[in-house]
Amino acid sequence: MKKSFSLYMMACLLFVSAGVDSAPSMKIYGIGGGNGRQVDILKPNNGETQPEITVKGSNGAACINIAGRWNFSENGTFTCQAEGEQPFTDPISDTGTFDILQNGCNISYTGPGPDPIKRTGQINGNMVTLSGVLVVPGTGVTLSENSFTATGAVNAPDEFTLSGTGQIRGTDSGVPFSCTLNSIGKFTRDSVLRNRIECLLNWAENNYPDLFSPAGATSQFQPPYTYRHYSQTNAYAGVSADNNHVYYLGPDGVLVDVGDLAGWLTRASCQ
Repeated sequence: MKKSFSLYMMACLLFVSAGVDSAPSMKIYGIGGGNGRQVDILKPNNGETQPEITVKGSNGAACINIAGRWNFSENGTFTCQAEGEQPFTDPISDTGTFDILQNGCNISYTGPGPDPIKRTGQINGNMVTLSGVLVVPGTGVTLSENSFTATGAVNAPDEFTLSGTGQIRGTDSGVPFSCTLNSIGKFTRDSVLRNRIECLLNWAENNYPDLFSPAGATSQFQPPYTYRHYSQTNAYAGVSADNNHVYYLGPDGVLVDVGDLAGWLTRASCQ
C-alpha cells in the first residue's frame, strides 16, 4: 500500500485529506486547523482566575459564555490500517482561528475550509462537549462508522483545552479499513493573543535594541504575519498565524524562524 496522506486543517477543525492506493481517501476533521500541509506517512490549562457562570440554558442550567473568536493550537496522532496492511501513525499539529456561536448553553461552529463541517455541543457549568462526523469521505469510500467527540473544561476566562477522539470504519474501493484520531487543542481568545504578541514585541525592543531600533514601532498585519518594522536597524520582528512561530528578518533579507510563540511568551513573561 502506498502510504501517502495530505494533512489539512481548518479553523476549529483539523483535517486530513488522504490519497492512498488501498487506504481511505477522505478529509478527517479533528478539533482545530489552519492552512494545511503535505505529509508523507511512511511509519508509524488551568488559569489563575476562574471563569464566571454567565449564561443559562433553556432548562435553567448555568454555563459559561464562550461565544466569539478563538485562536487554537492542536497536536495529536492519526492512525489508519487497511486490511492486509500494517497500521501506520502520523503526528499532526496545527494552529488557526475560528468562531464559536452560542445559544444558551448550546454551542456550534463551522470550519471555513473547503468542506463546511459543522460541530455542535453543549456546556454544562464549565464542562464543554462537542460532537460530529470525523471525515468527509472521498469517491469510492463507504463508511459504517464516522464519529468525533471532544471534551474539556474552561478553567480560565479566556482559555480552555479540549481532548478529541474520532473513529471511522468502512471500505475504500472494497478494501476494509479503520482509522482513529486522538488530539488535544488549546484555545485562547483572539483579543488575548493579540495583546500577548504586543507584549512580546515590546519586550524584544527593550531587550534587543541592537536588533530592533528605534523602539515604539507600530504593529502591522500582512497575512499571516503580525509584525513590526524597525527602520534604523532595517529589521522586522513578527509572528505567523500559520504556525504560531516567531520570525526575524534582518538587513540580509533572510527570514529566520526563531521558535514557537508559546516559548517566547513564557521567556518574555507575556502569559
